[in-house]
Amino acid sequence: MEDEIFVSEDFTLIIILLILTGFAAGFINTLAGGGSILSLPVLILAGIPSPIANATNRVAILLQNIIGTNRFYEHNKLEIGPVIHITIAAIIGSIAGSLLASHIRSADFDVILGIILIFILILMLRPRKQLRADFKKIPSWLEFLIFLFVGFYGGFIQVGIGFILLATLNLVENYELVRANAVKVFIVLSYTIFAVIIFAMNGKIVWKYGLILAIGNMLGAYVGVKAAIKGGERTVKLVLSVAILIACLKLFGLFALIGL
Repeated sequence: MEDEIFVSEDFTLIIILLILTGFAAGFINTLAGGGSILSLPVLILAGIPSPIANATNRVAILLQNIIGTNRFYEHNKLEIGPVIHITIAAIIGSIAGSLLASHIRSADFDVILGIILIFILILMLRPRKQLRADFKKIPSWLEFLIFLFVGFYGGFIQVGIGFILLATLNLVENYELVRANAVKVFIVLSYTIFAVIIFAMNGKIVWKYGLILAIGNMLGAYVGVKAAIKGGERTVKLVLSVAILIACLKLFGLFALIGL
């Protein structure tokens, strides 16, 4: 893929938009999810076709989650050992999803994703009891299967994967939202390494724009972890609710009705 094909006439403006959008996306992704709904349109505005934008965005996602994972680990909010099996499952699924995304893209999936996001919002905002010592985990093999499908989705489309991972972790693990966010960031980091490799091998990444976007994403992730640690579950729930609402409005085309 030749980067020069996608050089905008106003490259300076594109750089500014990518960094600012990347910051917002990195912040939202770290606390909730759906940041790609912001970054993908800007990449497309830069003249990149949607499938290439979908792949290029993964560069920023990868670097963003390196920062996020390191920050959560430094604050003792991330324990990797207990989630190795679901991380491996997500990696395997993402490889299959990335291979599919390199050759096909479904436009109708936006509506389906919008419905899923509403369901996730209901799950995330339902009243939660305190963490219990007698919490019953589902069998490891079932967790593996679930995260295999989650990884497939993440490798294929990425948009909304943060919501899906948080809801899934909320159901199968006994995590409060801050720790669930830390695990989510680590899992996305792990499978995105392989997604980037696959997209790069298929010539789907415009590295120039991906790395510029990543500058903003990394800054946003740094601030996002700080906000999650300081604000706790209440802050995460607030950002999560707003992010899902905006994502649903965008996916259902309601922004287009008012010219946005």
